[in-house]
Amino acid sequence: MRILFDARVLGAQMHGIARYGSHLLDGLLSQDLENEYLILTGPEGRKESFPQTETARWISTPIPLYSLREQWQLSILLRSEKFDLYHSPTYTLPLAFVRKGLLTIHDLIHLVFPKDYSLLHRIYYRMVLRPAVARCLHVFTVSDHSKKDIQFYLKGNPDKITVTPNGIDSFWSPRPESPLLSPDYGLGSGYLLFVGNSKPHKNIRRVVAAFQKLVREQAYPGKLVVVGLTLQPFPPELADRIINFPHCSDEELQALYSRAQLLLAPSLYEGFGLPVLEAMACGCPVLVGNRSSLPEIVGRAGIQVDPFQVEAIVQGIKKVLDDPGLSRELTHQGLQRAQEYSWEKTTRIVLNTYKALGRTLKK
Repeated sequence: MRILFDARVLGAQMHGIARYGSHLLDGLLSQDLENEYLILTGPEGRKESFPQTETARWISTPIPLYSLREQWQLSILLRSEKFDLYHSPTYTLPLAFVRKGLLTIHDLIHLVFPKDYSLLHRIYYRMVLRPAVARCLHVFTVSDHSKKDIQFYLKGNPDKITVTPNGIDSFWSPRPESPLLSPDYGLGSGYLLFVGNSKPHKNIRRVVAAFQKLVREQAYPGKLVVVGLTLQPFPPELADRIINFPHCSDEELQALYSRAQLLLAPSLYEGFGLPVLEAMACGCPVLVGNRSSLPEIVGRAGIQVDPFQVEAIVQGIKKVLDDPGLSRELTHQGLQRAQEYSWEKTTRIVLNTYKALGRTLKK
């Protein structure tokens, strides 16, 4: 078969969806010895980062993701190309190719919390994504919880939905002696870690409120390190207790995970929660919200709390910090749990689905 893989999501900003697409494409080009690939990429395609194989051909295009332009311009661009399957590792798929289409839907946050997103997002989901799910060959998603959401919100057929979790590679491992964290940050007394953004479902507001309560009660001498926020919604009284890194390299993030006392991830909703998996792989205990996919990802390897209750977050933090034995046990279980996730396993699931669809197409 010839498979068109839409890699336009790959670029300078390697967020969760881009990481999924990048690792999956790398796995497909490394493991698949049967199929040919036609790879659609944007201006920052990063072709040099992938295995170079004679069975793959790259097409560069400036047509952006999630745009009306892609619905007709991609059709024109690809009119002369022959392919059997069109796999988009993102939410978008030109409806002209939907009968050959495979989608990866990572979460449905725009439908679960519609007030936090624009009317345009909801229209896109209704006018493009829902018809695509109804008519495409197959849907991949990253957790059992997201599969249930696709069934509920998009009326997806469960027999046409396959879970392909995010994986973790060997880079994410404990590195507590990393020289990347300067003593100037004052992290010697320990720190709690938050990795996310300012979107409401990430719950940074309640994380800060919980930390503020710990400080006021003189229950914690360390700092809170926040990664990923460009805006800083922090109370003035915490100015010397919170360190904000708007951007971090993977090496810096690995160092932060490796030395943190606890990752705070009490999200209200996650399709998967990749920072939680990365933290566990680096030996960092994790505290997560007991909602959506996070309990599924951490199992018994993390503390689960009600993410809507600040006091529950506070008590969860204290539970770990006040019990070194529990902290060590969470570290041990987290390392074991992280080993259950790999990009090689995810790639195999996708390849098996390609093969099954190929047999169907031949009938």
